[in-house]
Amino acid sequence: MATHDLSLVADPSRVVFSTPDGLISGWGVLRAASRISHILPQRPVLNLCRNPYHFTVVMLAALLRGQYCLLSSDHTPTRLNALRQEYDATCVGMKGDFSSEVEGVLLAEPDTSGQEELPPPVLEAERLIAVVFTSGSTGIPVAHRKYWGPLVERSHAALALLDPALEAAIMIGTVPPYHMYGFETLVLQALHTRISTASDPHFYPADIRRTLAQASAPAVLVTTPLQISALLQSGLDIPPIRRIISASAPLEQSLAQEAEKTLATEVMEIYGSTETGSIATRRTISGATWTLYDGLRLEETAQGRTVLHTPGVQDYVLNDIVEMDGLRHFRLVGRVGDLIKLAGKRTSLAGLNAVLTGLENVRDGAFLPPPEQADGATVRMQVFAVAPGLTGEEVLAALRQQIDPVFLPRRVVLLDAMPRNAVGKLTLGALRRLALAHGGEAEIGAFTIAADHPCLPGHFPGAPIVPGVILLDEIFALAGQTVSTLEQAKFLRPVRPGEEVSVSISHADPQRFRFVGRVEGAVAVRGVARHRPS
Repeated sequence: MATHDLSLVADPSRVVFSTPDGLISGWGVLRAASRISHILPQRPVLNLCRNPYHFTVVMLAALLRGQYCLLSSDHTPTRLNALRQEYDATCVGMKGDFSSEVEGVLLAEPDTSGQEELPPPVLEAERLIAVVFTSGSTGIPVAHRKYWGPLVERSHAALALLDPALEAAIMIGTVPPYHMYGFETLVLQALHTRISTASDPHFYPADIRRTLAQASAPAVLVTTPLQISALLQSGLDIPPIRRIISASAPLEQSLAQEAEKTLATEVMEIYGSTETGSIATRRTISGATWTLYDGLRLEETAQGRTVLHTPGVQDYVLNDIVEMDGLRHFRLVGRVGDLIKLAGKRTSLAGLNAVLTGLENVRDGAFLPPPEQADGATVRMQVFAVAPGLTGEEVLAALRQQIDPVFLPRRVVLLDAMPRNAVGKLTLGALRRLALAHGGEAEIGAFTIAADHPCLPGHFPGAPIVPGVILLDEIFALAGQTVSTLEQAKFLRPVRPGEEVSVSISHADPQRFRFVGRVEGAVAVRGVARHRPS
């Protein structure tokens, strides 16, 4: 049950956003949202605004229209067009928010003019506000529905973290508002609490420095470990920061210590996910223990998993393995699904990545994990790294000193930068695309032909074998390729009904691709095919 104000904007007389052109009150935001609501179609809105102020106006306009927003961190035309069709949604943004390859409503700068101060609408707690998609860091993005009442309550639960001195702080964010982290801190806090938000996105240290210098209230920096590091390396004279909030990736204690000393501030971390929102916090330099927000409870199950209990929200099983320390404190042990199994041996993907990034002169990097079903010595991992002054062979030699040979990559690809998204995450899809772009294999999935498949009767009676043409059809379907010419195909092992075939592809050149199908690590089929021209 909601215990706080469920108005669209709580206390709209206060400042909600600070922009380069001045301060904007809640009344101004509501006037702008009302005007935009009249030009939106009667459909869900794919809110693509990068600016937190613009994003908030569009979100409120959708709510006034009786609709909800779709929030995806993947703004590629392919992903946006797929979401638009799946949800019958409309893409909405300002100039520069989306490309001409995406159909949508392009808005002018919001108009806040006027003196109207009508009571802001009050929403029911059960009102659907947004469908938020996970980043896809471990696979395909998953949708999660967010409702007004729980979002309001969570904003107030996090207020002590974001505004500890009760000073009506201003949030300065380096993260996008369409990611759950930015949505909670930069948008919902401005709507529900005394906090305001600086409107511009802040991607570079110079942007942060400029906005901090202009801040009229104690500033809280909402950011990621990657951008904390960039800020420290910039060498700029940084104005005072009341507190730094970090999330989206683990923050090394040494980096937090350097930030606190250099910037004369304190660094806090948020623990949460797209599924749960933020649920706990810690001061990084104080140790590994997290403290739950008020009103939340964790419970361990007999299966060794942990369930989050939130009033008014369905229970959720965490994807992390935690160790409880009393009722409100816990430590992270590892992530469910983080285990890599090859040739009968096991290790942690996070542990492998920590070894890689801990090597001297390696600034960033990651292992590309094998498919879930892989557990054979024939499967080799791949590594991508940013390591100025080193060769791939030197990185590989350093890894050889610290990890089991089973988990050594077949090669190390050196890059100028890793393809991290706006909150510093590396998605599995991005790593697979790197593998393809650099001539390596990418594991794309697996299939199984059932024993009752119509292709099997009469085909080797008594000891059925899956016909080669069926294998090729399944491989090309998994690869999402329309083939004009099959240049080569070799069938090296019979595939029986019920056997799982894992599929990898690589690009021979822009027109051709290689494919490999494996059963229990052994190659069953391999070949080369040519794309059909589009």
